[in-house]
Amino acid sequence: MRRRRVDFGGPPKSFSGLSPSVRRVVPGGERTGLGHSPCGTKVGASTLRRVVLKLVSLLGVIVFIGLAWVLSLDRRRFPWRTVLWGVALQFGLAVVILKTALGRRLFEVARDAFVKLIGFAGEGASLVFGPLAKPDVLSAKLGPENASIFAITISATIILVSALSSLLYHWGVLQKVVRSLAWVMRRAMRTSGSESLAAAANIFMGQTEAPLVIKPYLLGMTRSELLAMMVSGMATLAGGVLTVYVGLGVSAGHLLTASVMNAPAALFIAKVLLPETAQSETAAGVHTEPPRETHNSIEALCRGAGDGMTLAINVLAMVLAFVAVVALANAVLGFAQEKIFALMSVSHPPVTLQQFVGWLNAPFAWLMGVPAKDCLAVGGVLGERVVLNEFLGYLSLVDLQKAGTLDPRSVTLATYALCGFANFGSVAIQIGGIGALVPPRRADLAQLGLRAMVGGLLACYTTTAIVGILL
Repeated sequence: MRRRRVDFGGPPKSFSGLSPSVRRVVPGGERTGLGHSPCGTKVGASTLRRVVLKLVSLLGVIVFIGLAWVLSLDRRRFPWRTVLWGVALQFGLAVVILKTALGRRLFEVARDAFVKLIGFAGEGASLVFGPLAKPDVLSAKLGPENASIFAITISATIILVSALSSLLYHWGVLQKVVRSLAWVMRRAMRTSGSESLAAAANIFMGQTEAPLVIKPYLLGMTRSELLAMMVSGMATLAGGVLTVYVGLGVSAGHLLTASVMNAPAALFIAKVLLPETAQSETAAGVHTEPPRETHNSIEALCRGAGDGMTLAINVLAMVLAFVAVVALANAVLGFAQEKIFALMSVSHPPVTLQQFVGWLNAPFAWLMGVPAKDCLAVGGVLGERVVLNEFLGYLSLVDLQKAGTLDPRSVTLATYALCGFANFGSVAIQIGGIGALVPPRRADLAQLGLRAMVGGLLACYTTTAIVGILL
């Protein structure tokens, strides 16, 4: 039988018959997809880095829920349905808002609405404070870095948003939105009517105002429901301060997304920390509404403006006091460290309180999906939020963003992680504010205070890790 001769002596004369994806660069041949170019290597490394960060964020979701279980008062009663549906709601909201054209449009609308709202607040401030509320005048006289006065800008924005919220509540608009959100969470997660309503209300109101929506049920709420209400307050932000952070330069779209996503997160984290063992009075839903306290729209605006002024003064007082206390603490720590380093003959700059807390929070930042190089910086921002408040955390984050020291992914994730009132000061605010509405439950509020703060942190961190999976 005649054998066919096969020639292995060299490359084929033409590569036209091969698929472009398998062509190789050879002498006299053509460039192929298998050739390694510097550009292709960079693209591949970048893709691998994103995948690794997404996997770390997925690990973070598991770890944060696991931490809630470790801290649970009844580990045998893990609320599987509540947790799984809560995480599913979060993923659904995140995908719709972050990954669709509708979501991008919502981002744009939110940004434009907040910018216009801040502009309207500036009009009112200009009438009251004159040139002190006009950035162009201040910039021309004092330089661009002094184009606004913090106290004036903050106060005007908070007062306007508070007045509008009061008006919408008087008209019944706010209640309808809150009830719609509460209905979704109650149906999906099987939470009670009162705790679902409180979680939904906290998206728009402060942690001491939202309980007013369920005031008739506060006395009869179970301890598990009480903790769910408190965690919801710790894990969300009020509309008034939300607008302030947008004015600082924080993304309005991400703030709104975080506030909505944190509501179901707060519920399932609270149910892991303290599973329900008693029969709820509102297991079938809430059927009554608290009466309106205003008689007409004018009174609603006036009351809202007054409440906004009180809130603005509190915000300014807290910022002033906490910044001063941190400066004092750093001075004391620095003095002590200088003496110790001198005795040891060591030359080292003193470690500040922010740096120390940053080291403690760096692992949490990594679990959310923050790149390793930014974990200490983001951890410091998170530490400021816990020890002081989220306002100072956002101020530090904006400074880091302007300096260009953080990866854009780190800035986005830190925006989500900071979106909540969870700090030591809020424990006292909840005990005092909610305790005034229902004095017989003050002891329960005090016992659950620190647990609620931890739950609020875990809810915010879980939301951030879920967003990290999608970024």
